[in-house]
Amino acid sequence: MKSQLYVPEQTRRYFGSQISSFIKIYSQKLLPVFKDMEEEADKHETDFYNDYMNQPSNGDSVDPGSIAEEARDIGIEHYSFLKLGKYHLTATWHAMLYELWEQQIRLFLFREISKDKPINDFKIFCDKLKRIKKELESHNIDTQQQGLCWNKIDELNLLCNVIKHSDGKSLDRLRRKNPALLKKGSVVDVELIKLYRTSLLEEVLNIDETTLQDYEDGLLSFWENIPERNYSNE
Repeated sequence: MKSQLYVPEQTRRYFGSQISSFIKIYSQKLLPVFKDMEEEADKHETDFYNDYMNQPSNGDSVDPGSIAEEARDIGIEHYSFLKLGKYHLTATWHAMLYELWEQQIRLFLFREISKDKPINDFKIFCDKLKRIKKELESHNIDTQQQGLCWNKIDELNLLCNVIKHSDGKSLDRLRRKNPALLKKGSVVDVELIKLYRTSLLEEVLNIDETTLQDYEDGLLSFWENIPERNYSNE
């Protein structure tokens, strides 16, 4: 029995608004927390120094130079803590952005297809991007048409997997697709993800609010440009 994928304007707006709202939470509510990292680290350093120097000496001699050095180290440590936290937030939002879209498209496909034929197990239904692509193409949707930004969706999927699992097949594919996403050392020309063997314990990916915006644009374009009515071959 043939099945239909119907994408009315209301559906496009609904999924698009979910994606846009998700990004606004990051850019308007969460990212500003890290706006003044250097100033906060400097204050952390100054506060430690002043607090220490204002304590009663009890007759013990205090070397201001040593205290200043210790305060500087504490300030640097605090800045590194904040910088890594910002990276964690950004990496998490990239990975969750893909997961958000994947849940959207899976739920949409399930609802549409199950109107015409039963789907017994949602757990394994379109649970991988290649299966989502196969289902779309079985309904005569050309995933390679420019407006659907499938290459960008595939890249985000790979990046999501790398963020979650670090080294693996997805890293190899991401390297071939967009090697600029992988940071290299400033002294030795080697990928940091290969050096540290982690994607979260160190900053190894070239991702920021700009790349997140780029992926958002791709996902919004998908929902804006998918044809309104699509029919399966069988």
